[in-house]
Amino acid sequence: MTVMATRTGLGWEHGIDDVPSDVAIAGGLCVVAGVAGGVRLLDAATGRFLARIVVPGGVYRTEFSPDGTVVALAGPTGYALWRVTDGALALRTPGLPARCAWSADGRCAVSFGGVVRVYAPGTGAESWRAVDGRVRVDDVVWVDGGGLAVALGGEVHMYGPHGRTSVWTWPIPVRLLAGTPGGAWLCAAGDVPGVQVRGAGGTHEDLDSVGNLPAVGLALDAGGGRLAVEDRAGLTVWDLAARGGRVRPRPRRLPAQPRACAPRWRPAGGGLLATSGGDGMLVVWDVRAGSARKAAAPLARRHVAAPVAALAWHGTDALLFADRVGRVGVRCFPELTDR
Repeated sequence: MTVMATRTGLGWEHGIDDVPSDVAIAGGLCVVAGVAGGVRLLDAATGRFLARIVVPGGVYRTEFSPDGTVVALAGPTGYALWRVTDGALALRTPGLPARCAWSADGRCAVSFGGVVRVYAPGTGAESWRAVDGRVRVDDVVWVDGGGLAVALGGEVHMYGPHGRTSVWTWPIPVRLLAGTPGGAWLCAAGDVPGVQVRGAGGTHEDLDSVGNLPAVGLALDAGGGRLAVEDRAGLTVWDLAARGGRVRPRPRRLPAQPRACAPRWRPAGGGLLATSGGDGMLVVWDVRAGSARKAAAPLARRHVAAPVAALAWHGTDALLFADRVGRVGVRCFPELTDR
């Protein structure tokens, strides 16, 4: 049974009848996806329930289109594109894990198995296929100039509407990619420690790992200048825009939280990064503050009653979170208003 939203002193909370796996927010709407496949659309200001769909097999990642009208949902057995303005739904269940990535102009690239499909903005209609064969696609991202980067067979293949445009080889087999559609960097990681960074101008440089663990997640901020590299022991944050010259800036190391969920950069910039996990703490870090030689200190923290499964920024001074007992809510950080 779904529990009605309740107001708290720091925002709102809403109970759902599923274990949350991911959350996303755009404009006045937020989406909460569950491991069993239930996807709920809520009013971001009040938590009021608006609509619900079910994706067979479950959902582990959700993301709004840049204009906030379509939600991409990726799961272990398929994917869906849900147009929240009128409820139109394009659902595909090929029985394979899926990944989705939005371009700046609203195209959605979806990969599953050895297939990468690109859907036209707002319509849910397939416009072209980058890959369609007996291969393994590990990741997809859009990069500077509107091209599509595909991690394929340990290499990165670049595609446009008329086919493959180039192949980039890397010193390591690539499994993870991170890039911003208008950014200057394409970052790649694999099964060994370290991250490879390729600049838009063709420069190629490696970022040494901190420790001996391979990356399990990459997150670039909205401007593409800061990279958070997630491993099992914590986060390493690199300032890509400051690199260059004869001395590479030292990265910041943030401590791990147990069973951490994906970190989130504040969309408004300012070097603020939110993290959370099994300790029930919502933590905001200012990666610009202090010295890289010293342990980083949190800028702000809030505690919730259960381990956190997913979070997203709600404006510039609040966090939307979903915990592992089925509670979704908002916690405000007024101390961030002027930062």
